[in-house]
Amino acid sequence: MEYLKRIFRRTPEQRPEAVEEVPILEVEEAVKGRGLSEIEPIYVKSMNLQSLVDVREVAEELRAGNIVVLDITPLMNQDPAELKRAIDQLKGITHGIGGDIGRLTESKVIATPKFVRIQFKKTEA
Repeated sequence: MEYLKRIFRRTPEQRPEAVEEVPILEVEEAVKGRGLSEIEPIYVKSMNLQSLVDVREVAEELRAGNIVVLDITPLMNQDPAELKRAIDQLKGITHGIGGDIGRLTESKVIATPKFVRIQFKKTEA
C-alpha cells in the first residue's frame, strides 16, 4: 500500500524507477483467408418447383449455404403425387444436411441450410 502512495504522490518531473521496454512482435493473422471481407454471402433464392429434376438444383443451393423459397404451384397443378414425392425428397435432403423445411403459404415452401433454423408458429388447440 505504501508503494502505491509513493507512486501517486510523485510530481510530474519525477521519473519512474525503471521502465522495461516491451518488444513489438508481428502477429500473423490467426485464420488465413477468412477475414471479414472474405465471408461468403448467404443468398435467399426464389425457385419454381416444376418437376423432380428441380429437387437436385434446390439441394445444390442448400449445400452451398443458401436459403431457398420454392413456389410449388406448377407441380401442384400438374401432378399432386409427384409433388408429394418431391417434398418428401426435399425433407430428406434438408434433414440430411441438418437444415429445415417448412410451408410458408399454400403454394410456398422454404428450405434452409444447417445453420439456419425455422421457428414454426405454434398452433393453438
